[in-house]
Amino acid sequence: MPSALFDDRDIDALRAALQPYTVEAIHECIGPVGQAALGRADYDGVARELSGDGPLETLIRLFVLAGESTEAAARAALQPLPLEHAVAAGLLTTSAGSARAELDIRPYGQSGAPDWWVVSNFGSDQRPGPVATDHVIGISSSALTLAQATPRDPVGTAVDIGTGCGVQALHMSTHADSVVATDISERALQLAATTAALSGVRWDLREGSFLDPVAGSEFDLVVANPPFVVSPGGSAIRYRDSGLPGDGVSAMLAREIPGVLAPGGVGQLLANWIIPADRPWEERVADWFDGTGCDAWVWQREMLDLGRYVSMWLVDGGEQPGSARWSELYNTWLDWLADNGVAAIGMGMITMWRTDEEDAEVVVQDVRQAVQQPIGHSLPAWHARQRWLAAVSDAELLESRLTAAAGLTQERVEVLDDGGWRAEVHRLKQTREMRWEADIDDSISALIAGCDGRSPLHVAVSLLASSFGMAPDDVAAGMLPAVRELVSRGFLLPMVIG
Repeated sequence: MPSALFDDRDIDALRAALQPYTVEAIHECIGPVGQAALGRADYDGVARELSGDGPLETLIRLFVLAGESTEAAARAALQPLPLEHAVAAGLLTTSAGSARAELDIRPYGQSGAPDWWVVSNFGSDQRPGPVATDHVIGISSSALTLAQATPRDPVGTAVDIGTGCGVQALHMSTHADSVVATDISERALQLAATTAALSGVRWDLREGSFLDPVAGSEFDLVVANPPFVVSPGGSAIRYRDSGLPGDGVSAMLAREIPGVLAPGGVGQLLANWIIPADRPWEERVADWFDGTGCDAWVWQREMLDLGRYVSMWLVDGGEQPGSARWSELYNTWLDWLADNGVAAIGMGMITMWRTDEEDAEVVVQDVRQAVQQPIGHSLPAWHARQRWLAAVSDAELLESRLTAAAGLTQERVEVLDDGGWRAEVHRLKQTREMRWEADIDDSISALIAGCDGRSPLHVAVSLLASSFGMAPDDVAAGMLPAVRELVSRGFLLPMVIG
């Protein structure tokens, strides 16, 4: 098990020094202007909002801004941890009366949770230049996305594959009896061990590639923020480059995570995938789950053109636009994508449920809208609805009791023409959770209004048939596919599953 940067006594001392260094305290110290600057990685803007050399201001300068302070101010801010111990551990360097941080320590937490501190390397936006092969990324937007989307039902066992600095494992520690955290990088595991120790949690840390450290084990929850970048291959930067070409790592994990899921277990991972020029991407990604015994829900949150995708990751790696190195890397990468028939890159998330059913329920779709965060609590209910829909016949669906979800709204857009006002759009919207929108007609609107959970669906269908002067069976045949889609997306909820 990799050791933390400090022994237990120094961990306790550093934790004591960091007690005033919380998310709320930083926000109060830098004010609204500084918070806005921090949100756009404008560290000079944050620095302008700091005044004085108190312990909190010093900790912000050192560990948020990757800046310097006087040696005396650093010594005071780290008390009761001796400055010399921080230097020996590689947390700081000192020279000519100045102190400089070598690692990012960032307060992290959620409402009602204990204080956590996450230890990582500084990003290229803080310390410009190409990042090292064993760079350990900090609290990234992708890590936050994954944390917000992971279901938080209590579980016995959980594993964080590719833990990095330990963000996902921190969240797991709030609802799992035991947590395993793995990484191929010894340096990442050392920083993750320091994150765990400072945050007062314990993990079983294991070194190895992907699922190798947990081979033969089963977990109730598997979470992965893997090196999913679609590229020619190689392993230039470990946290993002898997060494597999294309989207090989995403496909591999989708196929192999089911092998370490306990019955009923959940797998959650971020992924990127190729949008091929000659085939729908949905079909290609759905094929990953054949024979896995898992249901899956794949969200495509964003689709990027190739130039934007490559540029984004070159900047992420600290490369300088306009340099000769940038041009070489950029063109080599784009040439490979073009030669392999890649039209664009999809970015998103995969959730899997081990069911051991032969006919898996796999839904692959665009989810571009801003969902209500955190959204993880909504995923088990979505899965329950898909399983219910798969099991219920049309006749049973007509006998079921459905209720409209809370927070639905509808809007009408009418266009004025020679005949007066004419309905152009009739849109149903969710104001909560997934926030889906759907274009509907008056008949579907009336049906939803009639779903109050008290009467079977066929009652509402019969009333509509009477108003249209049609046979109920004909109306049902035309409306049931739409009803199934409304249930799938959570506009209508079966009373039997809530």
